[in-house]
Amino acid sequence: MCFSATASFSAAALLIPAGLYCARKAAGLAKPYWAIGLLPLVFGVQQALEGAVWLALESQDPQSIRYAALGFMAFSHLFWLFWIPAASYVLEPRGPRKNIFLALAVVGALYGASMYLPLLVQANWLTVELIQRSISYEAVLIYDGYLPRIVVRALYAVIVLAALLFSSDRHLRTFGILIAVSVAVATIFFGYAFISVWCYFAAALSLYILYMVKRIEHEQKQ
Repeated sequence: MCFSATASFSAAALLIPAGLYCARKAAGLAKPYWAIGLLPLVFGVQQALEGAVWLALESQDPQSIRYAALGFMAFSHLFWLFWIPAASYVLEPRGPRKNIFLALAVVGALYGASMYLPLLVQANWLTVELIQRSISYEAVLIYDGYLPRIVVRALYAVIVLAALLFSSDRHLRTFGILIAVSVAVATIFFGYAFISVWCYFAAALSLYILYMVKRIEHEQKQ
């Protein structure tokens, strides 16, 4: 995110072990929280990749910058669009909302693939640079010329937030509210580096999942 490789690697050092613990605890719960329980771990891996982007930028190695950025963006532009609604689908009991979350997962996967996969073959479609001590990922999209970027970003937010805010699980709804606030803050104050900053905020907020899992575990033991 902002400031330095230290911030990203520090976040990774916290989230990866916490995420492993969270995933193990989530797998033991009565309801299928395992997909949600993986979030802190995966966010930790993403932050480690952004740390690699920082190091590559410092070395000014174009190839290293590209590979590290593509690793980070595999999560920001593709994985989260599929995994968040898929995790909500797994947790949701039978009913209309479960079908909606499945549809969101499919749409998210296709939407993410349409943004990310072209970057793998079009090297000049991705620019990574430092702006105000933050990393800016600028990518050419197949929607350019057809949809304003604000619409592209809004569709992304709808897919991710709808899967959380409309869940029947109150813990996921709370997490969705936290993520929605982080989207607003990143947009208003860090629009020049939205992707990097928002992913950092979301990574930090994923620690709520650890609290959630521990609370549910405690409730089940009562």
